[in-house]
Amino acid sequence: MAQFCEVLPVPSGYVRLFWVYSPSVWQPIYDNYLSNLVLYDWGGAMTRLVGSGDPRYRISMMYIEYENVANPTDTVTPPTMTRSDSNSYYNSLSGSSVRDYLRVPIIAHNITSSNASQYPKGNVVSFFAQSIGVSGVHGKPFSDTNNSKIFGMALVAAVDELDPTKDIIISRFYLPTNQQQLKLPNAQIGVEWKLQFN
Repeated sequence: MAQFCEVLPVPSGYVRLFWVYSPSVWQPIYDNYLSNLVLYDWGGAMTRLVGSGDPRYRISMMYIEYENVANPTDTVTPPTMTRSDSNSYYNSLSGSSVRDYLRVPIIAHNITSSNASQYPKGNVVSFFAQSIGVSGVHGKPFSDTNNSKIFGMALVAAVDELDPTKDIIISRFYLPTNQQQLKLPNAQIGVEWKLQFN
């Protein structure tokens, strides 16, 4: 007798950036969404969330990665990444003199459908977060006067909110060099991150 095995697809992710001038004023920096890389560790978080309902494994944080560049026009070379990566890269930034990341909470999310007839209960979740603070997890300054240039993000399950070393990285994303963004004196960076399940 034939047996059939349904393979769950990896979710698709899409990211868009905004300038945030106030909680109610989010201005898109560019109109298009850019794709991300979903890491293998997403399976470890999702099995615990779906299997036991453990809320520690929900997506609750974002990382906003930046480098303090010498000149505002300098671009940042992002690291090479693969689906096998974990949070060890972010932990290693403690040894960098110029590179760090903000660990910021998800401030809102909503659920929509990519196809109302196929997914009437929804299959797309959008997460929102924004930059906050004046220094990163490892203590490097984050400000316009330090030419802090934002070049990458990560979507994170913060298993222990007080211990970043235990974070599970769900997905990572790096901006093209021509879309990397300097911190502005009068605005924060906002991130909309969609995960689509088909």
